[in-house]
Amino acid sequence: MNISFNDLKFLHQIGQTLNLEERMRLQLAILKIQEHYIFDEVLFWGRVEGVEKDYYIALGIQYKGQYEFPLKKFFWSSNNYHFAELPKYNEEFAQRAETLREPFTGQHEHIVFRTDEEINFEDSLEIPAQLPAKNFSELERLSYIVQSIEFQCASIPVGSYRLTPTHELIKTTFKGVTAELKNYQHFRQPIRKDKQDLIARDEALYRPDFLDSLVDDTPHNQWSVQTDSTKRNITIRNLIWPGYLGYNNDYTFGYAYFGDGIKNSDFEFLL
Repeated sequence: MNISFNDLKFLHQIGQTLNLEERMRLQLAILKIQEHYIFDEVLFWGRVEGVEKDYYIALGIQYKGQYEFPLKKFFWSSNNYHFAELPKYNEEFAQRAETLREPFTGQHEHIVFRTDEEINFEDSLEIPAQLPAKNFSELERLSYIVQSIEFQCASIPVGSYRLTPTHELIKTTFKGVTAELKNYQHFRQPIRKDKQDLIARDEALYRPDFLDSLVDDTPHNQWSVQTDSTKRNITIRNLIWPGYLGYNNDYTFGYAYFGDGIKNSDFEFLL
C-alpha cells in the first residue's frame, strides 16, 4: 500500500529517491520492527527533511481483528536507522505546529514551543487542577505532521480494498484505474456521513467506493492527477502538502511523502 522499494521510480517525478545505502539500511530496520511488533504489514512511509538530519518514517498496519478499518502505528528514525514509535503529541500546541514555516532541524529533542509558566510545589501541598502544558518538542511536531499528512492525503485507488462480511478491510486483486480523481479515495476511517451509513447498512460489502472520495475534499483543486505517455503509470499529488505522491499502474499502487513537512497554508489564497 505504501511505497515499495521496487517502486522508487515513481519518485523521480518529484525529484526524490533513496540511494542504495538508504534502501539497504531501511529494509533491515523495517525487518526489526516486524520482529518486535505484530503487524500484517510494515511499510516505508517516507522521509521528512531536516537541516542537520532527515527523519525516516515507517508505518505498521494491522488488518486482522480490526473492525472496519486497520490499526496504524508510525515509527521514526534519524540517520542512525533505529526505529522507535512516534509519540503522542500535545494537542494544545499541535494546531500551531501545522502553520510553522521553519524547517525541521533534525534534532528530535529541540524545543519548538516552550512553556512559559513554571510551578514550584516545594512550598505548597496544593496541586492546581490544571497543570501548564509541557514543552512541545520537534519529535511531537514530527508526530503531528506525519499523522496530519496521512489523514489528509493518504489515498488508494477505488477497488484496491474491500470490506469483508466480518467488517475487516482486505486487499483485492488490483487491475488498475483510469487517471480521474473520482477513482481515488482516502485510506482512513470514513468521516462523511453517507459513507458511514453505507458501512452501517452493510452495503459497503458490495461496493468498491465505500471510503471518502478525494472529489469531495475542500478546498477544491488541491489534487493533481498526472499520467505518462503510456497512460498506464499514474501519479497523484497534493498541492497543500507538497511532497506527497500517490501512484498506481495496472498491477501496483502505493503512496509516499518526501518533503520538508511544511504545509502550503497559502493554497486557498492562490486559487
